[in-house]
Amino acid sequence: MTDELAAPPGLTPLARGREAEVFVRADGNVVKVMRSPSQKDRVQREAAALQALADHQHLAPAFVETTEVAGRPALVSRRVSGDDLLSRLSRKPWLVLQVASTLGRAHAAMHGHRAPDTLPDLHDELARRIESAAALPQALAADALDRLRMLPAGDRLCHGDYHPQNVLGTLKAPVIIDWGDASRGAPSADVARTLLLLRMAELPPDISAAMQSLTAVGRGMLARRYLAVYRRRAVEKPPQLHDWMFVRAAARFNEELEAEYPRLLRLLEESRWSHGYQVRKSPDRGGPGE
Repeated sequence: MTDELAAPPGLTPLARGREAEVFVRADGNVVKVMRSPSQKDRVQREAAALQALADHQHLAPAFVETTEVAGRPALVSRRVSGDDLLSRLSRKPWLVLQVASTLGRAHAAMHGHRAPDTLPDLHDELARRIESAAALPQALAADALDRLRMLPAGDRLCHGDYHPQNVLGTLKAPVIIDWGDASRGAPSADVARTLLLLRMAELPPDISAAMQSLTAVGRGMLARRYLAVYRRRAVEKPPQLHDWMFVRAAARFNEELEAEYPRLLRLLEESRWSHGYQVRKSPDRGGPGE
């Protein structure tokens, strides 16, 4: 990871993440500066997604331009007011069903849009992630690639990392941010990624005690309501979610979030046996649980 930037002239720090730092420019626009000079591709993907939704600014911030800050690629967009939905839920956990409904509605609306041809194919992206996930046992990687080859491709706009922290604004007018993983693919693949995150992703370390309590009892409620609302709103009901969940869990190993490995492995093994997959063993590639 590249060192953090000292705020350049005319930019006021707003937020910091694993991959980018966010500033407010003197004109009021938001400047998202990637931490590494090699991440220009992610900026281009985000720009393509925002431009594809230019007439639907209730779904994404308005695109302004791409640029560079201190030699790093950056994207400029209009600032969106309002907290992210995870922060809102952390303060008011009793809003869990409303937050879930907002997530489902906005995701279904997003998938109503065809992706630009300039975005990468999601099948190719997932295959690359599974093949390069060093901690994923080889037998599970092989099964995930087998399933992926049997799953249909698509041409819908997929976010790639859709969860409450990436949705700002209000419950009635949500705006989706952080499109660096945007791709062209099947909506079911995107839904499966969201379900995986809602059910088992690690929460930020600064999350409130109230939210931690909700996590113990409310993840299932959040995921079920999200999926129910999505199904009601989507043009096509998401097929083959079980197989897409398997593929997405395998691809998640590429992100090297070690705290999640036991939960991901349990999901993969349970799914594998429930569908009659044969165990494959390989002496040349190990991983957690082997």
